[in-house]
Order: sequence, then C-alpha cells, then structure tokens
Amino acid sequence: MARRLYIFIALLFVIPLQIFSQQSSSTAGRLRDYVGLINQTYHPGIVAIFEKAKAEYARRGDNDTVRAIDIFLRGAFGSGFIYSDARGNLYILTNNHVVEQAHTLSITFESQDGTKTKIENLRIIATDEETDLAILAFPEGEKPVTQGLSFVTNPVDEGDDVYSAGFPGLGITPIWQFGRGMVSNASARFPRSLDDETLMGPFIQHTAQIDAGNSGGPLLVAQRNVPSGYAVAGINTLSGLRRQAANYAIPADKIQIFINNALNPRPETFRDELDRRLVKFTEGLKENKAVFPHIAEFLSTVCIGENAQYAMDEMYAKANSAAKRMIDEKASDSIVGALGYAVAWTIENSVRRQGTTLTASVKEVSGESEEYTVVFTINNRDVSSVWIREYGNWRIRSFADVATGDQSTLQRRQTQREAAEKLRIGDGIHIEAGYATLFEKAPAALYISLDTSLFGVKMYLAGPELWSIGVYSGIRFGIPAGNFGFIPYIRIGMDYQHDQEYENYKKRNDDLSFPISIMGQIGFKVTTSYVPGLFIGVGFQYNIINLHSVGFFDERTYSNPIKAGLSFTAGYAF
Repeated sequence: MARRLYIFIALLFVIPLQIFSQQSSSTAGRLRDYVGLINQTYHPGIVAIFEKAKAEYARRGDNDTVRAIDIFLRGAFGSGFIYSDARGNLYILTNNHVVEQAHTLSITFESQDGTKTKIENLRIIATDEETDLAILAFPEGEKPVTQGLSFVTNPVDEGDDVYSAGFPGLGITPIWQFGRGMVSNASARFPRSLDDETLMGPFIQHTAQIDAGNSGGPLLVAQRNVPSGYAVAGINTLSGLRRQAANYAIPADKIQIFINNALNPRPETFRDELDRRLVKFTEGLKENKAVFPHIAEFLSTVCIGENAQYAMDEMYAKANSAAKRMIDEKASDSIVGALGYAVAWTIENSVRRQGTTLTASVKEVSGESEEYTVVFTINNRDVSSVWIREYGNWRIRSFADVATGDQSTLQRRQTQREAAEKLRIGDGIHIEAGYATLFEKAPAALYISLDTSLFGVKMYLAGPELWSIGVYSGIRFGIPAGNFGFIPYIRIGMDYQHDQEYENYKKRNDDLSFPISIMGQIGFKVTTSYVPGLFIGVGFQYNIINLHSVGFFDERTYSNPIKAGLSFTAGYAF
C-alpha cells in the first residue's frame, strides 16, 4: 500500500493544503470575532491508509515523506464566518469544498494579540454542491458572540469598495488576512469548464486580496451601526487562473436562498429529490467512456472512507494505465478526491463487462426518511445499493458487494494479500533435493537442483557408476490459492550422463562419442504461507535426443544411459 500511494504522497510536497490585501483598523480587529479558520480531519479509514504508509516510510528512514504525510493528516483548512438567524441562533457559513471531505470539523478564532479560541465538533447541517455553499452548527451551548454578521440590504455595484477576510496560508500555516479592493464585475458569468459550456454564476468579481485558504470567508462592505463594522456582500469561492486580481464571490441573495432551504428542510420533498438524483446518476452511466469520475460525484464521505484502502489495492492491481492516470491527475487537485475515484472505479469495474457499454435503469426504490435501498438494472443484471441523505444531498452509502464498508471483508482481503506475499511464488532462487527413480536404469537415485525462474542446474546421482548433471532454461508460473501456492514449470536443457557400463563399451569398441542428451522437464511445486519459502515438488524428465547415438553409437547394441526420470523433492525458495 505504501508503494502504491507513492504518487499521491509525492504530490503532498507541491499541493497546498489550504482549500481553495491589507488594511488595519479597529473594526477589522473586531471582525476577527466573526471570521474563523475552519479545519477538517479525514475519515478514520483514510487516516489508516496514510498512517500505514507513514510507518513504512519511517522504517525506510525517509523522514521527508513522513513529514509530508503528517502535514496531510493535519487536514485541509479554509475560512468561514458566523451568521445568526432571526431567532438569534448562530451558524457558520463557508464553501462546500471546504468541508466536503471532512469527517470532523473545528473553527478557530484568533485575536490580534494571538490568543486563539477553538471550537470542535461542528455539525454540518447542509451543503449545496452546485452553489458551493455549506452551513454548520455549533455544538450545543457554544455561543462565541451574541450576534453574527448581517447581509447587505442592497447588492453591490461596480466600483464599490469591498473587503476580504480569512485565513490564507503562508506555506502550511494559515494566517489572518484582511484585504481591500473594488467590485470589477457585479454579475460575472463564465463556462463551467473547457468541455462544458454551461454558465456558472452570477458571481461578484472583485479585486480584494484572495489567496488559497480564503475560500469560505466573507466578502464585506463597510457598514456603520453594527458591532463588526461590516456587512456580508458574498462568500469568496474561487480566483481566476492567470488573471490579475480576478476573484469571485457568491452573492448574498443566493446565500440567503441556500440558508432558507437548509434551515427549513421539507421531508415531503426528499423522495422527489432522490428520484432526480437517480435519473442524473443513471444517465451519466450510459456515456461511452470511463464513468468512474461521474460515479465519484455521488459517493458519500463515509463510503469513500470505509472502502478507500481496498479500492486502492484493486485499482492499482487491475486498472488500465488510462484509469490510473486519471486518478493520479485527480490527486493533483484533491488526494481524498482521488481516493473517491478509486472507490468509484471498483464500482464501475464490478458492473461493466469488458468492452461493453453500460445500460442502466432504476428497477426498485424502497425505504423512508433519509435512507433508501435502490436496485438498479445494469447490463441486464440487478445491483442493489443504499443511498443516504448526507448534508442535504442524496449520496451512495454502499453499492453491490464491492463498496460495502464491511470491515470483516476488508480484513479477509488484507489477510489474503499478506498470505500471497508470503507464498514466494514469483521470481527468486529455488534449492531442492529428493528421491528420484530413473526408469529402466536405477530404481532409486538422489535428485538435486538449483534454479531461478529462467535458468538452473540439476543432478541425478545413483552412485559413482551412474550419474548425470545438466543445465536448463525454462519458465515457471506462480498461482496463488489462499494460503497455498502452485508453481508449475516447463524446462528444456542438456545433460551429461556418466554410465560405467557405457564407458566400458566405449573402451572395447574404440568409440569416442560424448554422452550428452537434450532433455525436457515438466513438473510443479506446492508452497504455503504458513512456512514461507518451503515447498515440495514433483517433476518428470524425458531425454528427447541422445547426441552420443547420432552417427557414432549403435543403439541396437546398447540402450540409452537415462531415458526418463521421476523425482519427488522438498526445497526452499529465497
């Protein structure tokens, strides 16, 4: 696993762990009470993968990689701010992409003198993937301020002064930053990507300083007669690449619609929302290309966390180079997102027949409230899945028998992998010895061999008057079967044979021929993980051509020294 994660771990050196201007005043100082640093930690399943990798790199003495993994395991960070509803309840607003990979969340407020107040165990109430918004709740009893930031009553216009606040990173350290700029486009819209002309927006485009880590922080305008001195015009969400001071914020009116929907859920609409998600899911499966990136969009955080380790093993063992490249490219954007790709790949691999296009439809939906069992018919085969309403979005909790989160299954597969590694059925040196019978020549002989996967040397010894030694080339195959392994082999080579009866014949007949045979050998060995390296074997040899009889020796008056042999051996693989 540590070796397979190398590409991901290497990226830790270059990927900033922040998710994703200066004016000092007394109001900016008060603003620190409302804008905080959001930290996330990952699912225990994801942490376990990287802890295992860290232990392996520590054993090798690779301290730089160990440090990179430690940095990654601290979790990504972004910004957020306190909002209060009409009843005075406090919440935290931020971006969806700040919290989407989180297992647990905290927020830290830092005063100008460096004093920090950290509040743990924040609860995600709802997220919206389309608008990139999230709302969090404080733990019961926590109320760091009496009132949150308020929203502007009128939308901002081009040329208006605006301010950014948040915790962009200096290296890997988040630091408070307050920036000033102006609105450069009050209603910016642009395509979703080079491949998708669907317009995103509108956004507030502005020039207030934004860096990685500012995501989720507020875009503000000055406002008198409020405790903070500022009102929220939007939430900073992204910056334009290779653009100078082109930063974008989600406007206040869209945020308020999201808040209203999040704080006033309508259970009677949940099933309709699920049906719409299922239509989108099945339609995306029918694309004539790899669809695991599409599947990954529907995976819950718990599904990714519980199945990532198995998925990584399966994907790196079985996926083609194109799929691996797509996952590695995803890792350059989000390592946890790449793990989601791996889980999604195992799902696609389980339902796709080689070279076929997927056809998918919903056969049956059953359940209630916030959990439903959905049976799909995919390529004429029924596949069951469980969908849950996670943070206001319907997502896959489990799928078929490959993404179940069953820890006993994962442990069994891990045991199988460890057993296979102990079998020693691959390349290596084998030494063996045992009993052999040389048909028509000697009922009992000693057999000894030393070989690699391609070359070897072997010997039959029936006594000083009858023995042979030979060299050969061949191939052997390793076939794992649980705690046992089978190693069939095929060989061809040459034997020098010493037979005293033949030597005496040569002297009587002045024959100068040399007793060399071309031989073929087949056999197999059996090994076990219970005693790594130990094996038993059986082999059969047949001398195909006896060179000493070609043109020099009359076989009608003398039989071949060794025509065939059967050996039973025990040995050790290094």
